[in-house]
Amino acid sequence: MLHFALYASNHGFGHSTRLCALAEELINYGVFCHIISAKPAYLFNNLNPHYYVLHQRSIDVGVKHKEDLQVDLEKTVSSILDLLSQRNEIMEQEIEFLRREKIDCIIADVPYLVSDFAAYCQIPVFAVTNFEWYYIYKSLSVLPPTDSAAKKQISCCDKAEYETSLNPVLNLIWSLYQRFDACFQLPLSTKDSMSAFKEVIHCGLLARKKERYNDIRQIYGWEKTTSILLIMFGGEGKLKLNYEELCKAFKGIVISSQTGVKAKNHFYVPMNADFLDLIYNANIILCKPGYSTLAEAVQMNKFIIYCPRKNYPEEKALIAGLKKYPNCLQIDSLQKETQEWKDIFNNIQVSKTHSKLFQNANQQVSALILQKYTQMISNQLISVFDLGSNNLNYLLYDIQHRQIIHKTQLTTSLGKNFKNDQFSIRCLQRVQKIITPLLQTDAYLPSEKVLLATGVMRKATNATKLTDWIANNFGIKCKIISPQEEIRYVYYAAKHYESGEEASLAIDIGGFSTEFVNLNQTKTQPGYSLPFGLLTLLNDRYKDSKEAKKYIENQLDSLPYEGSYKLIGIGLTYVYLAAVIYKCNYNEVDKLEGKTISKDALQQLSHFLDVNAEINYLPYLLKESYLPVLKLSISFTISLLDRFKTQEIIVCNSGISVGYANWYSDKKANKENK
Repeated sequence: MLHFALYASNHGFGHSTRLCALAEELINYGVFCHIISAKPAYLFNNLNPHYYVLHQRSIDVGVKHKEDLQVDLEKTVSSILDLLSQRNEIMEQEIEFLRREKIDCIIADVPYLVSDFAAYCQIPVFAVTNFEWYYIYKSLSVLPPTDSAAKKQISCCDKAEYETSLNPVLNLIWSLYQRFDACFQLPLSTKDSMSAFKEVIHCGLLARKKERYNDIRQIYGWEKTTSILLIMFGGEGKLKLNYEELCKAFKGIVISSQTGVKAKNHFYVPMNADFLDLIYNANIILCKPGYSTLAEAVQMNKFIIYCPRKNYPEEKALIAGLKKYPNCLQIDSLQKETQEWKDIFNNIQVSKTHSKLFQNANQQVSALILQKYTQMISNQLISVFDLGSNNLNYLLYDIQHRQIIHKTQLTTSLGKNFKNDQFSIRCLQRVQKIITPLLQTDAYLPSEKVLLATGVMRKATNATKLTDWIANNFGIKCKIISPQEEIRYVYYAAKHYESGEEASLAIDIGGFSTEFVNLNQTKTQPGYSLPFGLLTLLNDRYKDSKEAKKYIENQLDSLPYEGSYKLIGIGLTYVYLAAVIYKCNYNEVDKLEGKTISKDALQQLSHFLDVNAEINYLPYLLKESYLPVLKLSISFTISLLDRFKTQEIIVCNSGISVGYANWYSDKKANKENK
């Protein structure tokens, strides 16, 4: 499993919400994300908790503000200098963190210090942003004062003093950005706002989104035709606005996070409200220019009224990016009378045309990053998909160095409730929906691609409907493999456990079949495949534990093996079982390689489940629905231990996808050596 560290700038909420959107797509590919952000945890509530950890700290300072979100030059300068005075301590802390967590890649939005960390740890580092801090700080140093207050402040931090203080810092920031391996440039940016990066890769719109949105009119009992004006100024301070005058002018509901508004049509929401739902339901959005606010609004083709802050450099890039967006209006001030607001609302004309430029491209952004990452680490990759009865197991493998780059799996439940030797249309559609994001992302990667179908796919008479769909849509070579071929790949997955001193048996319990391979007989990889697995036990009449146990024992007795064996359990069945027994979080499952599962531990776990004490183990299951399968895997494994006269089974974290990759690498190497 790949582990990425995502660092957010400590400035507003936008940098963190963008990285949240990116993390969601990386997680769809099975990447475990360490998110480093000082912003509230609720911003990341939509992420799969098994695949990310939030580290609430910051390694940059952004821009400091005064009242009404005006830039405070003096505090900005002092905060940057204070940060850099702690550079060595920060670097020491982050390098230790990156090494401890075995981080494979850093993504920044867009703290500059991270290129130092990456250099020390020798890992790739990418930026994802619409601006960099060199551009912001350099632009601030040449801005003239715009009002009397600013002119008075110039005595404390005048332009010359600012430039003198910041010139060495600007040079440092420039050089740190130059060390990034690439920057993925988001829309709502300009060439000038990205000038510090040596390689810029253009990509689409990155913004938070949801699969389903709630109808807030229905939730709050408002009429379906009620117009909604949503006011949002981001997570950095407040802007002056006469809410009462605005509410008088708007014929509908005005939603904001401002407290104490005395207007009947004003509806207060807290800062931790689901703003994606609010944006989705709103007719008009009133905001300051900010990437995340604009991106989340334009992806839904919402009408935006925005009021720029004076002399804030990023807003020039944002406004330039909005030139091709028809549903927006720039106003020069928020201090307007009721009639002025009425005139604005009455003159709004909404275009239904939605340009591709302003549509969500989260998956594309994520896939481009993964594409660049894989190009940097290897030029000889293979993607192996193991489509079994309950899961799609995925492997990205470096053929040249015989090294696993990434592994993940998706629960498809393909064989669940399988009847009449055919998949239902609904089942096929559901599985296609589940596996599509992974297949789409892998399509960007420079790898050979092969899909091995096993278990229920061998039995289904319409299995080719699924394999043909995969081949036609994603260009993946698909093959429904025989039990003997599966036995071969089981052998190649577990052969490193063969000791030569004692008989070793590798066992792969799947959904619809179970394979046994004698690792000591290396020439022919002899083995046996029993035509049942955990899902067939679950689907058929063996739901009663005693009946299932009896059936398992009868099947095991039919095998020709005699005496005692060292047992190696390969694949997900034993990874999941060990994760529960050892109470191992999902991001740590690689540590389970070589662990032993004892009969005593299995019996203790079985007892806890029998007395309904499973609450202690649920955090270590990917899904609570796995419990019935877990109970069967415990019973099956105890029967195996008894049959082969041993007290424990060794966990092999590899499945047949790894076995295939190992076999393919050997085959290719032998061919090249001839």
